[in-house]
Amino acid sequence: MGVLEELPDDTGSCPQCSKVATTKCTGCKQVYYCNRDCQRKHWKLHKPECKALPYKICHSDELGNFLVASRKIKAGEVVFTDSPLVVGPSAITLPVCLACYTPVDGSYLCPKSGWPLCGPTCAKKVENSPEVVIPAQCDAKFEIEEYSEPCYLYECVTILRALVLQKAAPNKFKSLMSMQSHIEERRGTEIWERTKERVVDVMKKTLGIMVFEALCPEYDFSDETIQRIQGIMDTNKKEIRLSYSDIEALYPVACLIEHSCQPNVKLNYGKHFQLSVIAGRDIEEGEHIAIMYTHALWGTIARRDHLNITKKFWCQCGRCSDPAEFGTNFSTIYDEGHPMLPANSLDADSDWVCQKTGKTKSAYEVKVMLSEIGKELETIQLNGSIDDIERFIETKSKVLHPNHYHMVTAKHNLLQMYGRTEGFLIQDMTEEQLNRKIELCKENLDVLYKLDPNMIRLEVYAAAAYFELHLPLLQISKRKWETGKLSTEDFRVEIEEPYRCVKKSIELLKEEGNELLPEGQLLLQAKDTLAQLEGFMKTVGCQM
Repeated sequence: MGVLEELPDDTGSCPQCSKVATTKCTGCKQVYYCNRDCQRKHWKLHKPECKALPYKICHSDELGNFLVASRKIKAGEVVFTDSPLVVGPSAITLPVCLACYTPVDGSYLCPKSGWPLCGPTCAKKVENSPEVVIPAQCDAKFEIEEYSEPCYLYECVTILRALVLQKAAPNKFKSLMSMQSHIEERRGTEIWERTKERVVDVMKKTLGIMVFEALCPEYDFSDETIQRIQGIMDTNKKEIRLSYSDIEALYPVACLIEHSCQPNVKLNYGKHFQLSVIAGRDIEEGEHIAIMYTHALWGTIARRDHLNITKKFWCQCGRCSDPAEFGTNFSTIYDEGHPMLPANSLDADSDWVCQKTGKTKSAYEVKVMLSEIGKELETIQLNGSIDDIERFIETKSKVLHPNHYHMVTAKHNLLQMYGRTEGFLIQDMTEEQLNRKIELCKENLDVLYKLDPNMIRLEVYAAAAYFELHLPLLQISKRKWETGKLSTEDFRVEIEEPYRCVKKSIELLKEEGNELLPEGQLLLQAKDTLAQLEGFMKTVGCQM
């Protein structure tokens, strides 16, 4: 019989009596006490340390628990670090390895359970994980037939890992179950029925937890508990984008950070997904600490709808309140060449009004149009060529502002394709094409810095744009120098600009600590490029 993995539980040493303690100080959630008497006796020593923390936990009827700066926090300061209670693959994902989350093709299957994995090394890592042990013990059989489409089985994995914390790490389970679930609002709704069909029933009928529950009655695998954990995940999970897949995790303190489309802290993930919360700008005492729950490169309609559906609230932050989104026109559409904006961007049903003619369009009409354009763009992103995206930009310029979020997304894809696509490799590009890449990079950076001047949420996009910008700048200068149109002395001056672009890319990503994330991989690439560029610059006589 397999053995479920015993996980490190949420415990520490009581500073008063040195016994193993499971209860945290409610003020800082950093120090453990074995009982209230020890906490009272130690308070005089702990109070200065507790009060020195840069944040405090507050509560309101509207927000529930949230974090507030207890003193001025300087930009770049680590506000706190947090370790995940549970980590697992994204619920909607192509088949991935359950250890490293790399996409798999079914060529290697776990010998115990049949899950597709990378190979024996990863099989060893997950041999005691519940999604492996429970099906193996209960003789549950399942097979993934299609590896090019999302697989419903992965919707159960993180929930199952959370369930077994009941015995594997009871204090982590207690912390997890204390989080907001919105269970009563979900009860009887479509999402409740979907969870029953795709999580509860799959766990019981396919993964074998009905048999396992009979063998191990000390576990609570009831429908109600599974529904509650699913609600907790939907409400509190952090979605982490890796290079080739997405994962999700729950954090005991970070779950208290509220949302704003103007966040003031950034999240950085370490090697084992330990989370560092870092001030992205100076934060004043009493200011709420906020991150962004949705995609920063979505327009206001998309962001607010997503938050309402997934988090059960309507955002009313400064960015959502401004129809022009800080002057970027990130959501602006055109009607016969004239800009249209919502009369009230905080009203999901507000008409859109032409700024010149006064002509209106209904919110529904605009949503349908943007949805259709978004689907077209998704298709082009998957299979389209450079010419396809250029045609998309040209065609949609009649109905979308150049800075509209669909246009920005298309241009961001395009600036990365120029120089890296067959027929458009950097050394083969014409001067016109090189200048087009430069134009796209600079346009992209202009919009990104208007939306996020402190580069709190959009730093990876800006870093990518700076990194891509160095390529055409360097190529144009080298061609002029190699053909005698530029003296060596002037060439030394010109290559300083692409050099600064690569350094800026590294500066934006300097806090990234996980090479599995796209940010971490881009940082490695930029550092390698910088070393090569510096070597080349020395050969032409640049003073480094």
